[in-house]
Amino acid sequence: MSAQPPTALEGTQAPSQIEFLWERYRPLAWTVLAALLIALAGNYGWKYFEQKATDATWSTFAATTGLDEAYKKEQKSFVQVSLTEELRSMDLAKLEAGLATANDAQKPFLLLAIARKAMLDGKWDRAEAALSELETKYPNHSLVQTTDYPLQVREQLDPKAKATNPQKPPPLKPAVAGSAVGRMRAEIIAARAYSRPPQFQRIEPAADAKKVKFELSNGASWVVALMAEQAPKHAEAFLKRAAEGYWVGMAVDEIQRPTEFSGQPRQLHLGYASTREDDRTKWTTTDPSPEPLEFEASALSNFPGAVSGQSEADGKSCADRFWIVADDAPRFDGDRVVFGYVVEGLDQVKRICDESMSAQEEQAGRGRPTENIRVTAVTVLP
Repeated sequence: MSAQPPTALEGTQAPSQIEFLWERYRPLAWTVLAALLIALAGNYGWKYFEQKATDATWSTFAATTGLDEAYKKEQKSFVQVSLTEELRSMDLAKLEAGLATANDAQKPFLLLAIARKAMLDGKWDRAEAALSELETKYPNHSLVQTTDYPLQVREQLDPKAKATNPQKPPPLKPAVAGSAVGRMRAEIIAARAYSRPPQFQRIEPAADAKKVKFELSNGASWVVALMAEQAPKHAEAFLKRAAEGYWVGMAVDEIQRPTEFSGQPRQLHLGYASTREDDRTKWTTTDPSPEPLEFEASALSNFPGAVSGQSEADGKSCADRFWIVADDAPRFDGDRVVFGYVVEGLDQVKRICDESMSAQEEQAGRGRPTENIRVTAVTVLP
C-alpha cells in the first residue's frame, strides 16, 4: 500500500510576500512612524514657540513706535491713521530707550521713527544723526538703498477724478526716485530753511505788559501776560476783573482734549459765577455774560497758551469768561478774541486739561474734571 501526500485544507492560503514582510518588519515600521510623528510634533512646537517669541518681539516694537495704537484706531474707525500723527504724542526718550533693546531687524525702522519724531519736535540735529546712523550701520537696508520707487505717498493729479469716476483709479503724481532716508533728509533741509510768514508769526507780549497770576486749589498756577495793544478793550476788562478778585472761588467748568476720533486741542474754560457752588446741579453755563464786549479783530492767533474771550450772542465777546488753549489751535482764529498769553505755567494748564472725567465725558473728550478745581487767588503782578 503506497503512501498518499496530504491534501491542503479547503479555504487556507499561504501568506503573501507583503504580509510576510509586514510581519517581519512591523515593529520597525511602528518605531519609524512614531519617530516621524514625534519629529513633526517637535518641529510644530519649535515653530510655534519661535513664532510666539517673534510676535512678542514685534508687538513690543509696535508699542514702542505707536504702531499698535494706529492699528487699533484704524480697526475702530476704518480710517487710515498716520503713524506720524501717533509719533506727535510720543516721547522721544521712549523711542531712544527702545533702541537699546531692539534687535538688528527692528533698529533700522526704529531709527527712522526717531528721526521722524525728532523732526516733529524741531530737533534737526538728532534727526540727522539718526538717519546717518541708519545709513552707516545698515547700508543695504531697503530704507537706505536708492530705487526708482522708494516708500512714498503719491498725491492725486486731480482730486476730483475719483468722485467723477469711482470705478477708475485716480491718476497719481509720478513717483520720485531715491530712498526713504534720502526723502526724509530732504524734508529736514526744507524744514530748517522754512520761515513762518510774518502774518503767522507769534506776537510776543511786550516787556512791560500787565501780568495776572492765577492760583488753583490743586496746586497749579499760571501767569497771563495781557496784549493791551492788540485787544485793548478785552485786556482792560480782564485786568479790572482780576483786580477785583472776580474769579476767586470759581471752578474750572470744562476741559477738552483729543479723542480717538477727533483732533480737538486741549483747552480749559473759566468764568461762570455759579461754579462757586459745591453742588454741581446748581451750575448754569447758559446765562449771557454780565459784561459783553464788542468783538475786537486782534490779529492774535491761538498759539499754545492763548487766552481768549468766550464768544457771546449777536457777535459779541467777553473777558470775564475765557478759554485757555494748551495746544496750537488755529481753528479758533477769527472766532474768539485772543487778548493774552500764558507766559508761565503752561504745563499746569496742560495738567488740568488731562484731569479725569466721567466715562461718558472721557469718550466725548469734553466735560468737567471729576474733582472741582477752584481758583484760590488772582493777583495783578507789579
